[in-house]
Amino acid sequence: MTASDRAVVDVAFDVTGTSLPADNAWLLAQALERRLPWLADEALAGIHPLRAAVTGYGVVLLAQRAKLVLRLPADRLEASLALAGAELDIADCRLVVGEGRARALQPSATLSAQRVATAAGDAQAFEGEVRGLLEDLAIACDLISGRPRHGVAGARAIAGFALTLHGVSAADSVRIQGLGIGGDRRLGWGLFVPAKSMAAVRL
Repeated sequence: MTASDRAVVDVAFDVTGTSLPADNAWLLAQALERRLPWLADEALAGIHPLRAAVTGYGVVLLAQRAKLVLRLPADRLEASLALAGAELDIADCRLVVGEGRARALQPSATLSAQRVATAAGDAQAFEGEVRGLLEDLAIACDLISGRPRHGVAGARAIAGFALTLHGVSAADSVRIQGLGIGGDRRLGWGLFVPAKSMAAVRL
């Protein structure tokens, strides 16, 4: 079975915590991989960015109803539910994971990704790269890049752009959400969600 043949779902876990380091994606991924060792080798696995409020003190404050959302092949759902009850230590910040529930991917004609990793040096080159990837997948839609994005994976720097896809068919919408675009999905890159407007990706 190829990656494109595997059904993909989001698994949303309740979480309890107060604050996390501002740049927490790499630390969160490491903490989760210690609990779910198979996560590191699962090509379709992704970890959505946690909803949090930025402060000026190098930390973010978790939203009151924040969820830890993993994007996973449906055949990994049962294994992922073992995460319930885990206490994650993220740079001395404690995150307690509650029950998880599966959410089917919802088709939408407009999709947004907060960040998509690329080696392209500017937005024009990035858009050309994405068009080529979409052509390879036989997905026809329009696109527009958003603001530049930056992150780290340990000592490795990651760069890219926000991205909106619009005019996407229902079938292709679910497919691109499942496959994503670019690398570093476990750090929240390349993960698409339904968006009400193109403005959403520019935030």
